[in-house]
Amino acid sequence: MTKKEYLDKLAKELGSMSYNDVKDILNDIEEHFNESMLAGKTEEEAAAQLGDPKDLAADYKEGMSLPMILSKKAQKEAKPKVKEPSSGTVMFVVLMTVFVAIPAWFTLFGIILCIALAELAVALGSLAILATFWSYGSFLVSGLLLGLTLLFLAIFGYAVCYFSIKYFVLGTKWYIESMKRVWHNGL
Repeated sequence: MTKKEYLDKLAKELGSMSYNDVKDILNDIEEHFNESMLAGKTEEEAAAQLGDPKDLAADYKEGMSLPMILSKKAQKEAKPKVKEPSSGTVMFVVLMTVFVAIPAWFTLFGIILCIALAELAVALGSLAILATFWSYGSFLVSGLLLGLTLLFLAIFGYAVCYFSIKYFVLGTKWYIESMKRVWHNGL
């Protein structure tokens, strides 16, 4: 669209504004065209930079100035377009999550829970053995060694449980991030 065509359409769209405001706006737009052509652009490129005259008129009616309008348009163009995932990608993510990830999460969580409960039982058992042998005095050395062994086994088990939970959470985060990448970028 040439400068004259653009200015004519814009003047028509700004018809409800006062004559002086329309005149000032048209002068600003004409100046923009002149500056663009001095920078080596064609009239069509300058018009394309401004966008549709109807949208430009609406922005002016909202009280915006030309620099604000151009800045707003530049921000809209700078935003990356998010593409929709393909049906194959959606199917992969859903099937992977339903048939692999969720059963694996429940299995690992169950194992970790069982380890934690077993360690609790071992710790309580070792304390019970220590208390029993301590109070009765019979088999004191063997009971004390058994209780201490079970207590250290419980401490080791809790360390195993701690690292299991830690890597379970890290693995879950990694899986979620991987599925996000697949969802946004495709297979």
